[in-house]
Amino acid sequence: MELSRKEIKQRRRAEERRRKQQQNILRIVGITVVVVAVIGGIVFLVARATQADASLPGALVPDEGRNHIPDTQQPQYAHYPPASGPHYDAPANWGTYDQPLPDGRWVHNLEHGGVVILYKCPSGCPDLVKQLKDFYASAPRSAKWNEVKLVVTPYDHMDHQVAIVAWDWIDEMDTFDSARLLKFYKAHVDRGPEDVP
Repeated sequence: MELSRKEIKQRRRAEERRRKQQQNILRIVGITVVVVAVIGGIVFLVARATQADASLPGALVPDEGRNHIPDTQQPQYAHYPPASGPHYDAPANWGTYDQPLPDGRWVHNLEHGGVVILYKCPSGCPDLVKQLKDFYASAPRSAKWNEVKLVVTPYDHMDHQVAIVAWDWIDEMDTFDSARLLKFYKAHVDRGPEDVP
């Protein structure tokens, strides 16, 4: 029995509809697979970054920005000692200081991937100062810039005797701990938002 033209057209239309439905289903499945892969990748990267940050020594401090301000202006921070935030146009030279550097100066060093050791000695502490100077003298050089990217300076605006600070990170202690300072320094040096010496 032969099919009429009308039946042939109906079968062709039905076949075309089936093909379009299959193409639509394949398209939807493809898009779904891509979306799931992208979301999975994002979740993986965030989890990996969180795990990496969790393994770093010190405590993470909320970022306070990185605006440059004139040297005549006193920067204000939400967290003291600051681990980021407004700072002066020029960083301090790497080294040890007997007189306190303004926080607006050494915060710029943090932005450059440097580390700062702060110490608080209201009535003097020559033994601690010697230990910190010796620590600076023996600190390893930055693998990237071949210099000790460290500033050591007195600082009174903190609750502990010693604090070591990097961009968005801090570790505070009440006694000198060379191993702890070295671990922090090695983990955080060259990790600031600006990749410069």
